[in-house]
Amino acid sequence: MLKTNNSVDLMTAILGAQNQGRIDEELLASSLNHDLEHLVQTIRQHLGMDVAFLSRFHDGNREMLHVDKSDSCGVFLNEGHKDRSEVTYCQLIAEEKLPQIIPDTSKNDITKALAVTKVLNIGSYIGVPIYLSDDSIYGTLCCFSEKADESLSAKDLSILTLFAKFAARNIEKELTASRLHKLARNDIFDIINNKQLSIVFQPIYNFKTNSIKGFECLSRFQTKPYHSPDYWFNKANASGVGEVLELFAIEEALNLLPAIPEQYYITLNVSPKHLTSSCLQAMLDKAPLHRVVLEVTERESIPDYKIFRNSIQSFRERGMRLAVDDAGAGFASFQHILELQADIIKLDRSLIANINSDHRKRALVAALIGFAKETKSKVLGEGVETLAELEVLQELGAQKIQGYFFCHPLPLKDALAFCEAKNSNI
Repeated sequence: MLKTNNSVDLMTAILGAQNQGRIDEELLASSLNHDLEHLVQTIRQHLGMDVAFLSRFHDGNREMLHVDKSDSCGVFLNEGHKDRSEVTYCQLIAEEKLPQIIPDTSKNDITKALAVTKVLNIGSYIGVPIYLSDDSIYGTLCCFSEKADESLSAKDLSILTLFAKFAARNIEKELTASRLHKLARNDIFDIINNKQLSIVFQPIYNFKTNSIKGFECLSRFQTKPYHSPDYWFNKANASGVGEVLELFAIEEALNLLPAIPEQYYITLNVSPKHLTSSCLQAMLDKAPLHRVVLEVTERESIPDYKIFRNSIQSFRERGMRLAVDDAGAGFASFQHILELQADIIKLDRSLIANINSDHRKRALVAALIGFAKETKSKVLGEGVETLAELEVLQELGAQKIQGYFFCHPLPLKDALAFCEAKNSNI
């Protein structure tokens, strides 16, 4: 079970949501593959038969993954249908106890005695095993008709075999991706359960008050080999557990908030797609929101801005502020700034770098600062690394900065010590 400090129920709820419909990883991967659906339909039409299906052997069953039927076919057979393997044509063909072509099932001693022949009204049948690259049998690709068909030939069988090879390639690709995703999820859960994610704090300097008033909370991973935060968050998103990892990081940051003096706020990074998460909503319900800034990156799209605004309206009414991160470098091309009515606009490092010698960057930043003044927003320059960059931002009217020139991200104890020393010397 996934464990966290205070919200086991929240995180297990996330796991339940993430795993819903993924009881069997391989089936999900295969059933989402539209190429296989098209392949099954094509082979049925080419052979002129009533039913074509792609099946797999799993847990002692023959399970239908893709089924295609002619419009006139009355056979009840759908995706997900299961039979015990030993009573199916598929298993018997795989074991070479039945020929791969059966033009008339009533003339074969085995098939005329099988219950499935009568249940599915099988008159003629053609099927081949699907072999994976390790020579294991995954399942079968088969067709049958309700009437006998003496025209079925070795040529038909060779075409079906070729289609089965195409299917095997596609299936193997999906199974490999599925296994990699499962391994990635295990890595993410190990990080969480073993507390290999910690929060560091980067001070935010306010020009107007000439002091430090807040920190951006950033994740750091203690894994071997070391990988950057982007690596782990991208891996989590790709394997379907991005919400789990992101909300765990947010919860870790919120757990540290009581240890931070009241005069400071924290900023939390959240993906737009996770903002409507009921688990995040539950976390924010318990938080002192006047000390929280939620950062939404411009690098990700927001499909419906109205839904987004409504989902956080109650939190903003309780004092939570909203920041648009990575402004000027993202997917939205300033659309987030226009639509979200953010309290803080965080200029991306790409706009800050060498702004002192790039008049185009200077002009764009000046325009954004002017926009912010009109909309009563604050502008923060992030990623400031030189004195020259800092001086330009101050000259143009940016209210806040953060970056390596001022202070690197630090563990909480060190960040607070830095702030105490810095504020006392200002």
